[in-house]
Amino acid sequence: MFMTLAEKLVKPIYRMTYKELPAEVIEKVKLCLLHSLACAYAGIDERWSKAAREMTATLHPAGNASIWFSTRKSNMADAAFVNAVYAQSILYEDIHRDSNAHPGVVIIPTALAVAEETGAPMTEVVTAIVAGYEMMARIGRGTACPEFGSRGFRPTSIIGTFGSCMTAGRLLGLTYEQQLTAFALSASFTAGINQWAIEGTDDLYFQNGTAARGGIVAAQLAKRGVMAPAKIVEGDAGICAAFGLSQANLESLDCEDGHYSILDVLFKPAPACALVQTTAQAAIDAVRQGIQPADIVSGVIYTFQLGKTYAGCDNPGPFDALLQARMSNHFNFAASMVHQRIANANYYDFKNPEVTRLAGVLKLEVDPEYTGKFPVKQPVRVELELRNGETRTIYREEPVYLQPEDNIAKLDEHCSADLGELRLARIVDMIMKLDQLKTPGELLDLFIKESDHGKL
Repeated sequence: MFMTLAEKLVKPIYRMTYKELPAEVIEKVKLCLLHSLACAYAGIDERWSKAAREMTATLHPAGNASIWFSTRKSNMADAAFVNAVYAQSILYEDIHRDSNAHPGVVIIPTALAVAEETGAPMTEVVTAIVAGYEMMARIGRGTACPEFGSRGFRPTSIIGTFGSCMTAGRLLGLTYEQQLTAFALSASFTAGINQWAIEGTDDLYFQNGTAARGGIVAAQLAKRGVMAPAKIVEGDAGICAAFGLSQANLESLDCEDGHYSILDVLFKPAPACALVQTTAQAAIDAVRQGIQPADIVSGVIYTFQLGKTYAGCDNPGPFDALLQARMSNHFNFAASMVHQRIANANYYDFKNPEVTRLAGVLKLEVDPEYTGKFPVKQPVRVELELRNGETRTIYREEPVYLQPEDNIAKLDEHCSADLGELRLARIVDMIMKLDQLKTPGELLDLFIKESDHGKL
């Protein structure tokens, strides 16, 4: 029987049930939730977070969905918008490498906002999160092609809406036909280009919010009986033609393989672009070898193709904005060496003269062998010329990603000063019992500082 690509992508995910989810998948959902909330809390006072929060409070102040970490409420679409902006704020997002996308910044805010509005049971919230991650991973494989990359689109921003509509659709109780419609409508609500990575501007953060909100709007419209194209993926003017996704990649997918893509999601060690993680850790390897930043006369960083060509990754500086620093291979190597650690504070110090000098003497080149290993591996080799005439080589095949205990430590790092250790312990315990909660509000209320209760 003939199936459109939309049907191929949507049907297996739509059929998911909580009872069939393996225990390891449910545990991964909890870890992704903890990670997203910790990262979001770290970014609530950033310029873009304040702008999103204040705009929503002014324009959309009514609803049952929480604006995270406050007593404010809004409707599900606009609450998800604000919370997704928060979640992206320090670039510690999770990463699905085969799609080069960050599902958590879109799917977690969508799931919690829609669940608060609908009163869906938490077992359905867990399943809806798995569904959203799965859709982003599957359709995201279409972005793994030169055509998509050359057009300047950002994977998370383009595919996030499709994931959000699956999460929202499940919690809104869409029929299968309605879910197909929501998926197709999502194509018209998706956007996001990468010029921000070159100029270091704030639009990145709002792209995730737009993806979360767009998927919710698509699902709500579908529930009300609107129509959308059946061949939205492979049609002559569908998303493959419009955005440059690889139709061949999507056609080759085995969507019935029983694998849950959320299990493939990793947590970045550096609050920077996913493609520069190995570079940042290679710098720490150089420090451990006793190399001093001042001793480096010049150097070449060899990486895989996308690690050089992705917007913002090949930028030796000077750096005029925070996001330029987070995206640059040169900056990540230099800052990690100068500060002798990988930390969020490194990136706010983007005018540091020692970092600027070192970044400026580094070049970025592609090693075809490394390109062949990507995305399964993300190798980096750094060749450094020292003042004493010596050449030193640092090779790292992979970054070391954060483990569960590291994510709990990040929650403590970002939240303990405001919330205290006892409350953090309650938060972790509640997340580990996520499927036993009645509503997301039980968890979210624990993130509200005592001094903020009663404030609007």
